[in-house]
Amino acid sequence: MVNKGRLKDTPFLKLLMGLHTAKAKGILRLTNGPEVKIVYLSNGKPIFAASNLPSDRMGAMVLRLNIATEEQIDTALKDVMKTGNRLGTVLVNMNIITPEQLFDLVIKQVSEIIYSIFELDDAEYNFIEDVHFSNEVITLDLSLWDLMIEGVKRKFSPDKLKEIIGHSNVIMQKNPDISEELAIIKNTDGEKFYNLIDGTKTLNDIITNAGMGELRAIQIIGILNLLGFIYPGSEKGNTTTNASLQSKIEDKLEKFQTMNLFEKLELDMNATKEQILSSFTLLSKNYHPDRFAGPDYKDIKPLALQMYNQILEAFTILYKDSTREKYLKEISEQDKSILFTETDPVLARQSFEKGRVYVNEKKYAEAYKMFNIAISNDPNISEYHTGLAILETMSFNNHPINVEAAEKAFSKAVELNPSEARNYYYLGIIYKNKQDYKTARGYFLKALVHNQNHRESKKQLELLDKV
Repeated sequence: MVNKGRLKDTPFLKLLMGLHTAKAKGILRLTNGPEVKIVYLSNGKPIFAASNLPSDRMGAMVLRLNIATEEQIDTALKDVMKTGNRLGTVLVNMNIITPEQLFDLVIKQVSEIIYSIFELDDAEYNFIEDVHFSNEVITLDLSLWDLMIEGVKRKFSPDKLKEIIGHSNVIMQKNPDISEELAIIKNTDGEKFYNLIDGTKTLNDIITNAGMGELRAIQIIGILNLLGFIYPGSEKGNTTTNASLQSKIEDKLEKFQTMNLFEKLELDMNATKEQILSSFTLLSKNYHPDRFAGPDYKDIKPLALQMYNQILEAFTILYKDSTREKYLKEISEQDKSILFTETDPVLARQSFEKGRVYVNEKKYAEAYKMFNIAISNDPNISEYHTGLAILETMSFNNHPINVEAAEKAFSKAVELNPSEARNYYYLGIIYKNKQDYKTARGYFLKALVHNQNHRESKKQLELLDKV
């Protein structure tokens, strides 16, 4: 069980499943800027939650539900400050709510905090095990499955869930690589759905046989899919889909020949162990040969097996620290050998374009390597030096900002292509940051000489006029 990470890498739904499977006891702290939410767990189940947001507090909720007036809340808060009692207890003493209503309100407050975490696209999380809970923590009997259903409902619209699951005519398949995780759906309607899946029924068949509303059915199937318990297969009787799938796998296998192990898992070379495991789980599910049983898949299954074996090999090497470090060292040596080969303009262009893709994906370390390879193979192309120079102004991984190297690269780009305005602009920014405003102004003016509509340079000149 990974104790630290980010929700963008491990969605809250998967995080809860992992904690449930591990029967974890402790505090899950989630931080999103100034926002802090805490979920208390015992035996893998949430029992309480807290938040530092005013909107998540009992007083705000009571006001939203029109249970009390602002004047009553103000009076109650003064009593809280005076006696140290909880707001809920004070509201009971003021006969605004009953003890039974207070209990229901606490459950609603805690549930709403947990639902709000599902809606976060990203946050840093940290799970602290075996922590002694304070007296402020009330142990509540919350249904994890119901929390998941409502959380997914708020996170994904019905149309989005349908998009994730696939067409109503697809045949749903079970993931053969799970066992202990299934405890999370025991004695729930999720278990009922899971048991309906036998590799022959379509999504529409399962919804019909389940005997409940379509919306609820879509939400349950969506959760099972997001948890990795089930996945959509091919469309029933659709040979066109199978042919398309076969072509897709063949294309991927061809591309695998020039990919490194990280790329095969659709990751960059700075991926964490958690990201490696998450990506392998998803990809192995998609290409597991057991998914392609039966005569309809006789041409696809051997290809899927090749894919699965290569994905498994990549995971086996990258997940273990020692073998991953050894592989990274080998990759580094290969990069160095490329740098000292004879110049190759075609390789230079390919490397540069690949670097641009990496930049768009925010994989700056990989882009930095590609731009260096491009320059070493064709040092007379201005835009290669510009690309490298921009990265020199950035901090990423173990690469610090290197203003001197950036200035040198931008100057080289100017030398190779004197008519490109943006290189003068970037040099102007460098000198502006050095507070050499005279030189900076000169570069901004040169940018406008070559492109009189260069808005950024105009703006910088206007700012310099105020210095």
